[in-house]
Amino acid sequence: MQLLLCAISVASAAVCPPAGFNTTLTDFDIKQYASAKWFTQQQMPVTYLPTNQNYCVYAEYSVKDKQTLLGYDVGVHNHAEESSGKVHQVDICAKIVDGKAGKLEVSPCFLPTAVAGPYWVLSYNESEGYALVSGGPPTKESNDACKTGSGVNGSGLWIFTRKQQRDEQLLAKVRGIATDLGFDVSVLNDVDQSKCGAAVVV
Repeated sequence: MQLLLCAISVASAAVCPPAGFNTTLTDFDIKQYASAKWFTQQQMPVTYLPTNQNYCVYAEYSVKDKQTLLGYDVGVHNHAEESSGKVHQVDICAKIVDGKAGKLEVSPCFLPTAVAGPYWVLSYNESEGYALVSGGPPTKESNDACKTGSGVNGSGLWIFTRKQQRDEQLLAKVRGIATDLGFDVSVLNDVDQSKCGAAVVV
């Protein structure tokens, strides 16, 4: 009986990343993607974005006229807040790895691209105003599905929208896309975008 239970457990465990895992994009346009601010509606806790910073989170991207000396193509400005209003801001850089597939690598701008971590735009629709982003393929089993790591490189899962106001129907759609790709969406926490704009940078 014990052997049977073990066999059932092994059989039901997810294979991570799922076979053939990739982004859903074939004609990604980084300039269009970077044309306006992205508001985070849900995100997975990672080392540099703990749960106490799940307020007023957004990201802004700027495509550089030419690559930096270290090989970066895009500037990234990240903003997050705590419930007290304390602000956390960081500027990093991204290297385009596979532009059409939405695959980039990100790192502090002063570090070489060799140490940059994956940043994959898994699904994106400008007209509907959403993007699903991960820190690369989900390599860890989680609740019979998969998730990324929770450290720095190879970590994270985000749902972005162009509008700051939460849209439950759109959020459900993007969560469904993530589920279909094999992600455990229970790792996603809500970001409160309801009381933003009066924060103090500390």
